[in-house]
Amino acid sequence: MSSEVERVFSSSKILISDRRNRLGDTVIQAVECLKSWEKAGLIKMEEVHQVQELLVALEKKQVTNVT
Repeated sequence: MSSEVERVFSSSKILISDRRNRLGDTVIQAVECLKSWEKAGLIKMEEVHQVQELLVALEKKQVTNVT
């Protein structure tokens, strides 16, 4: 049986795909936190997806502004 830490690590590995390899640690932490809240029934998955999309867009904008 895997521990919660191992599940979060595996979930993060899925989040950080080849296409999303520039996601910052803050974005990854936020998404994983939201997923945990959804699993606990504190928020709805639709809200998680909306925030995830916003965070990814913000991260892309920051990377574009740096280069």
